[in-house]
Amino acid sequence: MATERIYHYTTVDSLALILKTRTLRFTRLDGVDDVREAQQHIGIDFGKYFFVSCWTQEEAESIPQWNMYSREMQGVRLELPVYPFGNAPLRPPERWSGVGLEGDINSPLSFEALWGPTYFVVPLFFRRDYFAGPVQYVASVRDVYARSVQREILPTGAVTIRIEALPTLPRHKSQEWHFQKEYRFSLFIVPSLPMPPEGPGAQAFSERIGQHLSQSLINNVDHGIKYFDVPLDSSVLKDLVVRIGPLCTAGSQACVEALISRFAPDARIESSALSGSIRSRGR
Repeated sequence: MATERIYHYTTVDSLALILKTRTLRFTRLDGVDDVREAQQHIGIDFGKYFFVSCWTQEEAESIPQWNMYSREMQGVRLELPVYPFGNAPLRPPERWSGVGLEGDINSPLSFEALWGPTYFVVPLFFRRDYFAGPVQYVASVRDVYARSVQREILPTGAVTIRIEALPTLPRHKSQEWHFQKEYRFSLFIVPSLPMPPEGPGAQAFSERIGQHLSQSLINNVDHGIKYFDVPLDSSVLKDLVVRIGPLCTAGSQACVEALISRFAPDARIESSALSGSIRSRGR
């Protein structure tokens, strides 16, 4: 049953990094466990442009996910509100001339964070349903991309790409993974030019950037990044619940307790509902 909470099975090591950095790491789609998600279509390797953070809205504990993602049930399950990121008004830096916004547009990332030395985070997350939603399980992920992505050659000989429903493309998985009942956040990150100090309004930059972005996709350019970290809301760790894995060792549990005490003292720790019901292999 879907709730206004989300759950993530992971290791104690990953919990430590999340708490220390107060970020969630988005992984490239060509690094997730279902190889078929990283589609190559019309010559574009979409697996290196989509980045995802994978959760579930199923409150009941999942034995398969404990096994797959928490080192043989010795890790933790994180529970957070369904939208754990910041959502502040987007404001261009004062030094960026020629860039302005009408009204308030809220964003989990600042203007500066959208642009890196070699990449640009396309701000599809302005719409919450573009940023996150339940995964759809389909017979063929490749067929979904084939219907959505088209290459067109104009009379001038120029090549253009038309992509329908781009934000939801990375929310498709093969039917065999339906047991995960996944809820997923996604980013679309494309190769870019270095941002000049005066911002994207600089004439030389603004004249080149559109063509550069489209040609980078057409030519399958790699932006060179393997992951992207998105800051959590400043107060969300107060609402964190950490469930200890059913086979978690006493030492690992002590580590979890120390991490919570240091980085998230208002968070709650609880035992797995499966504790005492699963026999550890090799003991």
